[in-house]
Amino acid sequence: MAKRKDGIETRERILRVACRVFADKGYHDATVEEICSQAGTNIAAINYHFGSKDQLYAQVWRCAFDEANKAYPPEGGLGSDAPAEDRLRGTIHSLVGRAVNPSRIGHAGKLLLRELVYPTDVIEDVKHKAMGRLQRRMDALMRDLLGPEASEEQRLLCAMSIAHQCITIGVQLFTGRMPPHVRIDKPSEELVETLTDHINRFSLAGLNAIRNSIKTGPKQHLSATATEMGE
Repeated sequence: MAKRKDGIETRERILRVACRVFADKGYHDATVEEICSQAGTNIAAINYHFGSKDQLYAQVWRCAFDEANKAYPPEGGLGSDAPAEDRLRGTIHSLVGRAVNPSRIGHAGKLLLRELVYPTDVIEDVKHKAMGRLQRRMDALMRDLLGPEASEEQRLLCAMSIAHQCITIGVQLFTGRMPPHVRIDKPSEELVETLTDHINRFSLAGLNAIRNSIKTGPKQHLSATATEMGE
C-alpha cells in the first residue's frame, strides 16, 4: 500500500512541476530533464507514469483545462434551464476570466494561453475533444438566443464573434501587445467584471439585431419583390 501511495505522489508531483515548466517555457523549450530535476525523480518515472514527453504534456493540458473549468465554469455554472441571457453572461465571464485572470488558476491559466498563442500539434486530439464540449454548449446557447430559424453558419459566426472578443484581450496581455495608449490597471477580478459587462451588452445588441433580421428578412424580400413586380 505504501508503494502504491508513493507512486501516486510521484505522479502528482511530476504533473505539478511539468505544468509550471511547460507554462513558463512552452512545450518545445521545456525538457524532460528539467522536469525530472525539479520533481526530484528520473526519466524512468516519467516514462512509467506517462510514456513520453508528448503524453505528459497532453495530461498536463487536460488537468489545466479541468482546473480552468472549476475556476470559471462554462455558462457560469448555470443549468440549461436558466434564461439564455444569463447563460450568455456566464459564458462570457468564463472566457474573459480564463484569458484576463489566469493567476486564479495558477500555472494552468498561463499554460492554456500559451497553447492558444503558440499552438502545438502534439495534442490536437486532446484539444479537439476538450473544446468540442464547449463548442456544443455554445452552439446550443446560440440556438436559444437566435431562435430555431437561425442557420448553422449564423450560429457559428455569432459564437466565434463572442469568443474572440473574450480571448483577444487575454492574448494581447499575455504577449505584451496591448496598444500603448490603452491602460488596464484595474485589479484582475474587477477587470473581468468590467469586460464581461461590456462584451455582454455588445453581444446582446448584435444577437438581437441578427435575430430580428432572421425574422424580418424573408418578409422584406417578398415585399420588395412584390413592389418590383407591380412596377
